[in-house]
Amino acid sequence: MKKNIFLFPLLALLMVACSKVRVAKDLPDLTTPEYRDSVRSAIAWIEQVAKEKADSIRKVDSLRNATGGGPDPDDLRFKKDLLIGYVEVNNRAFKNVTCFLDEEGKPVIDLALMFAPNININAATGKPIITYNRQVTATINNGYLRYVQSKGIKVGMTLLGNHDNAGFRNFRTLAEATDFAQHVAMEVRRLGIDAIDFDDEYSANPSWANSESFTMVVSEIKRLLPDKFVMCYIFGGASASSWNGTRIGDYADVGCSAFYPQTPSPGVAGFPVNKLIASASYTYGGFSNVEQSMASLKSGGYRGVMIFDVRGVAGFTNFFAPYVKGMKGKTLTVVPGCLNATENDDVNVN
Repeated sequence: MKKNIFLFPLLALLMVACSKVRVAKDLPDLTTPEYRDSVRSAIAWIEQVAKEKADSIRKVDSLRNATGGGPDPDDLRFKKDLLIGYVEVNNRAFKNVTCFLDEEGKPVIDLALMFAPNININAATGKPIITYNRQVTATINNGYLRYVQSKGIKVGMTLLGNHDNAGFRNFRTLAEATDFAQHVAMEVRRLGIDAIDFDDEYSANPSWANSESFTMVVSEIKRLLPDKFVMCYIFGGASASSWNGTRIGDYADVGCSAFYPQTPSPGVAGFPVNKLIASASYTYGGFSNVEQSMASLKSGGYRGVMIFDVRGVAGFTNFFAPYVKGMKGKTLTVVPGCLNATENDDVNVN
């Protein structure tokens, strides 16, 4: 094996570059009156973080490219053969994602998404905000996000409409989209999660809904969270949205199908094939000839597959195993006694 004479200088440079990620102060508690009285400083802080993260990423990427390293293959933004799991935390145990390992004892799920916090209009301000129901709040407060991260799995949350005018198609101006994106970025930083996902369902469709809105929001989210993995369901307003000659796929890291099983067509919502994710579900429908289907996805340049509604019930493991084999080339094992098959409103509360 050839030695890389650039290794030690590169490591030193990367350490310097990564130190730029540090920020001047800790994220403020978003629930206190002190925070609410200092919205301007909080916004300035989140903008500062975004700039420092973007500067650091550019420097690290430049150093890696200069030494022939290329993108970090373990960074979700570049990782291939992704296996993403959605967990319905209203009645499925979020910790179940940690039970699925390969034969070497490594997690097979790259990203676990908490499905789903909502977006709603704040009655006091008239602005859209993220809202958390009892089950989502418990999943967060009981430490399950950190627990899953501690097992080597990236964690994110999906934002879902909730039957009012808070919707990804309902921002009339870039300023409105930016305001919402700043709020989302603060929550992502506060929770310490790795990814954010958008599902344009169940929102109202007011007269001012427009095709530019969704792309504006995603562009601002990615600007403010350059270090986070940004994902979109290709559903609702996603496919038709465009703004200033760009589409959602120009900003988001990946897009996935919203039906099961389904493979999205290259170009949909502006996503090239290498930013597209197929979808399957034990509950709602999976691929036939799974290993062959996963092999075809990979040879066709697709980024991976999303499994909706990861569960602990008997039967899910047999459903899941060929996806692991086909996408990862690994044999699925399950940690003995790990899976929680309980499916009720308190599964993440207790």
